[in-house]
Amino acid sequence: MPADAGGAGGGGGADDQLGVEDLLTAPLLGGDAAYRRLVVEAHRRGLRILGDFTTNHCGSTHPWFTAAVRDKDAAEREMFHFGDDALGYEAWMGVPSLPKLNWAGERLGRLMADDADSVVRRWLRFGLDGWRIDVANMTGRLRETDLTREVAARVRRAAAEENPDALLVAEHAHDASGDLDGDGWHGTMNYAGFTRPVWSWLRGPEVRLPFLGVPASVPRLGADQVVRTMRAFAARTSWRSLVHSWSIVSSHDTARIRTVCGGDEALVEIAAGLMFTLPGAPMVLAGDEIGLEGAWGEDGRRTMPWDRTDTWRTGTLDAYRRLAAVRRDEPALRQGGLRLLHASADALAFVRERAGERLLVLAARAAHEPVRLPLGTAGTPLYGGGDLVPGADGTVVLPPDGPAFHVWRLG
Repeated sequence: MPADAGGAGGGGGADDQLGVEDLLTAPLLGGDAAYRRLVVEAHRRGLRILGDFTTNHCGSTHPWFTAAVRDKDAAEREMFHFGDDALGYEAWMGVPSLPKLNWAGERLGRLMADDADSVVRRWLRFGLDGWRIDVANMTGRLRETDLTREVAARVRRAAAEENPDALLVAEHAHDASGDLDGDGWHGTMNYAGFTRPVWSWLRGPEVRLPFLGVPASVPRLGADQVVRTMRAFAARTSWRSLVHSWSIVSSHDTARIRTVCGGDEALVEIAAGLMFTLPGAPMVLAGDEIGLEGAWGEDGRRTMPWDRTDTWRTGTLDAYRRLAAVRRDEPALRQGGLRLLHASADALAFVRERAGERLLVLAARAAHEPVRLPLGTAGTPLYGGGDLVPGADGTVVLPPDGPAFHVWRLG
């Protein structure tokens, strides 16, 4: 949950300074004064900050829950699911310290979204730019009850009233299409339509890892199969929801992409390239850009080696920087449409385009047969440096090398 409202300061201006005495007397991490300073400095640098908002559960020491446990007649009682099971209440994944919230009553909705000082509204006024919705796929769902869409609409309405530009991105590990579009969440963490397909294509041949909650290890598939999966999920959502969803190659709940790729730096570069060039919002887990490893969620949450030790993979860092710059400088990668041109076992080619601009992308996990495309034009390399070889019939031949990632601006 966000910083405590009772923390040091009430959220000052850009000149706020947090001294040693403030840190000694303020709540953990500096309280509201430090939080406000972070928001101000981020905005000054053109950055935006999303809060992490858990709509599915709270902690067992939260005042709402302790009041409900202490008094069966408390108003807070309706905010949870009490029953006769072993715990006496529903908990997220059966974890006793995480009681599940009950959205069937009115009180929870008012405190979370509707009231002027609700969680959603208050912290947007404080300066946050939106929310990542934790456990959105389980929020409001319990056995025969399904209020998820109603919760999404309620939170979205409150957020829009406070800040029309506020972004709501839902955590969802499977098919999120029913919770998006219309008045639902703006987008999702696109595990199903991006992460799993990318892992399936770029998994190291000898790597065996759990497949993001699926009772099987990550398969190794061709790009043709991977593209079918991506298109199947994309077809179930609007373009708006797709481009607002996060393209993720690793998250705090998964293995790290370097481990998935078997430590192959070239494959990691391809994964990053797809993240920065396919439709969606790239989401970089801190440490991926320097090649941190991890075989599962907790293993991936290793301490960031800020001292630039020899554990940093400088080639990976350079690739992330250059790919981010290409996306920043080329509007077609942020606003353009998508045209898939070729998908075989080891190669994938597509065009991102908008009026007056076309970018050709080639990703290859291994050397492959040359790909010939009827583009009728030469291209200027933007990333990767490979040449497009013109054919006599108006086609161009793409480089057959691999692993490799290329981007060209087409004339």
